[in-house]
Amino acid sequence: MASEQKLTTSVVVVTKDRPHLIGALFEALTAQTLAADEIVVVDNASRSSYADVFNAYRTRLPLRTFVETTPGIPAARNRGIQESRYQIILFTDDDCIPQPRWLEKMVEPFYRDPHIGAVGGRTTYYGATGTLVERYYQADRQAVEG
Repeated sequence: MASEQKLTTSVVVVTKDRPHLIGALFEALTAQTLAADEIVVVDNASRSSYADVFNAYRTRLPLRTFVETTPGIPAARNRGIQESRYQIILFTDDDCIPQPRWLEKMVEPFYRDPHIGAVGGRTTYYGATGTLVERYYQADRQAVEG
C-alpha cells in the first residue's frame, strides 16, 4: 500500500445476547495482518453479560464498548458510526470469522482511489447444510458462477 498517510480504521460490531460467539470474532481480529485502530462493539441491550469476554480481550484489542437501548440492527449500527473515531468504518457481525487479511483487503481500495466511498467483500457461509441461509448462498453462488 503506497501512500503518504496511513488511513485509520474503526471496526464496528453489533451484538445482542451472543457473548459465547463474539470471542471467536475477537480472536480473528487479533490475527489480522493490518490491525484496526479501534474495535467499537455496540451491545443492543443484551440480557447476557459480555464482561468476561470483553475483559479477556481488552489488552489484545483496542476495544471500545457501548450499549444501545433502541432495539434493532439499524439503531445499533448508527450508534457504532457515531462512536467511531477513525476515517474508515468497517462492519462485521458477532458471529463472523474474518480471514487474516480481511481488514487489509478492505482498506486497499481506499488507497488506490480517494473517491471510493464504500467497498464490500465476499461472504462465505460455513453453517449446517439445508438451512435457509445456506440455500441462499448456494443460489447466489450459482447465479454468479452460472
